[in-house]
Amino acid sequence: MRKKAIIGFLLLVFFFGVGGWYIAKINASAINNLEKILALSQMEFLRDDLFSKVKIIQADLYLTSSPHSTEIGDFVTHGEALHSLGEKCSGCHHAEPVVQRLTHLKQGIDDYLKMASRVYLLRANQERRDREEEQASAAGAQLLGEIENLVVLAPDKFSPKISKARHEILRMKHILLGLVTVAPMLFLVLTFLFVKRFSSSLSVLIGATEKIKAGDLTHIIEAQLPDEFNALATAFNEMAVSLKRQCEMVVAEQNRYKVLFESADDGIFIMEGEGEAAGRIIAANQAAATMHGYTVDELRSLYIQELDTVESAAQAPARIQQILAGGRLEALVEHRRKDGTVFPVEVRAGLLEIEGRKYILAFDRDVTVRNQTEAALQRSRQLAMVGQMAAGLAHEIKNPLAGIKVSMEVLMNELVLSPEDKAIFAQTVGEVQRIESLLKNLLNYARTPRPVFSMINLNQQLENARNNATLLLKSPEYAATNSKGLEFVSNLDPALPMIMADPSQMQQMILNLLLNAMEATPAGGTITLSTRPGRGGTIALIIGDTGKGLSEEACTKVFQPFYTTKPKGSGLGLAITRRLVEEHHGEIEVASVLGQGTAFTITLPVEQKIEEENP
Repeated sequence: MRKKAIIGFLLLVFFFGVGGWYIAKINASAINNLEKILALSQMEFLRDDLFSKVKIIQADLYLTSSPHSTEIGDFVTHGEALHSLGEKCSGCHHAEPVVQRLTHLKQGIDDYLKMASRVYLLRANQERRDREEEQASAAGAQLLGEIENLVVLAPDKFSPKISKARHEILRMKHILLGLVTVAPMLFLVLTFLFVKRFSSSLSVLIGATEKIKAGDLTHIIEAQLPDEFNALATAFNEMAVSLKRQCEMVVAEQNRYKVLFESADDGIFIMEGEGEAAGRIIAANQAAATMHGYTVDELRSLYIQELDTVESAAQAPARIQQILAGGRLEALVEHRRKDGTVFPVEVRAGLLEIEGRKYILAFDRDVTVRNQTEAALQRSRQLAMVGQMAAGLAHEIKNPLAGIKVSMEVLMNELVLSPEDKAIFAQTVGEVQRIESLLKNLLNYARTPRPVFSMINLNQQLENARNNATLLLKSPEYAATNSKGLEFVSNLDPALPMIMADPSQMQQMILNLLLNAMEATPAGGTITLSTRPGRGGTIALIIGDTGKGLSEEACTKVFQPFYTTKPKGSGLGLAITRRLVEEHHGEIEVASVLGQGTAFTITLPVEQKIEEENP
């Protein structure tokens, strides 16, 4: 478009320049012709004047012999006038033929004037004067003839030149009229076409801009616009695509921040930081609402001080001023839920400036569970310390206790005692043996040996443990249990793969669970041993009974050391079992229903990692 506009402008300048040059040429030609006409007119007047001057001198010659002769002074004046006209005529022409004729005419005038002068000078000699007068008159007649010939030639040349000049002036008039009429029309037509071409392209661009402004970021200019407008349309389409991409990126970024804001586990608050509204909540995430028992909309109508306890609310202005001064706040405060429950909150807050306005961004974390965990961890550490002390104490007690047991057995066998005394000695030795068993379990829990892994058949291990349990039932210690008439049921998967495990520790785990099941199961009950493949390269073994079952609270504590529901239990059997399962990188779970029975499920990996089995 720019090139075409420049070319059009140059063409207009060229046409107007050529037209102006042509008009100037015609005008110069017309002026030249007019000047020639004026020169011819002037020559005509000069010729007429010359003709009249010659006739006057002729008349003066005729009157020289009459009483009315012209005075010599007047004659001289007439002669000078004729001479001046001759000089004037010879000075206004340049064509060679004309110059020659005018030179000859001037010479004739000069000769004629000389002759006429002699007529006036020879007044004494009448004869000679008459002869001179006759010659002068003849020369004057001849001069008049020559002047007549000049005058006759002039109109023949004068009229065509006038006609030519008139024709050229008329042609110039028509050309000027045409240029004055056509040039503006041509200029208007070109201007209209240019403006129409420009405005139509501009309308397309403005329409596209309006659609982009209205939010239609997918709109592109499909029309092929002329010249530079096409490049502008292409740039506009690229801008629209880029703008859409940028908007999508902004929306995606906003969505990411929104997801982070809404999915954060900590409560997030954005609060007013200045003025009377300082502390007013303007935004909060769902975690903050859930933490305090409100909805998000309810939180937006509150001040942060309303979530504090009375003591924490009194310190809120000082905390806000600390943040506004540029500091960061890390504090432990107490908040109150909607139902009035007070809970500890760890607050981290800082200053947030948006468009020159100050806000407070706060992250609140409910540390109730953390405090409870820390307390439990502290208790666990204390128990671990107590366990270490107990293990050391058990080790120190073990040897003296063995001496007491041996001494009591020697005295019971060598002394002559009454049956009542022997019964007392036997009971004492039994209690010492129970203490030894308790110390042994305590030492096993405190210092569980590392497993020695090998490929074993879990189904075979269960059968061996079942046989061992059957033999134990025949011993005097489990005579009461044997009298119950318990039934063992095996549901073992024959396709169960071999697993990596410590055989002796697996026997101990299974036997501990079987003994607990036998003690908990009433007469005529059933104990079930099951195996099945698990998920992700694991297997599961389940030992269930039809005993009295466990409460929900007992299920959560049954694996804790020294926790027992049996009158004479040590509370270490299941704790040792869980420790052995964990050494095999497995898991143990309990499921129980009061009055129906209990089932323990052990999940073990089929393969063990080398770095873990040989730490």
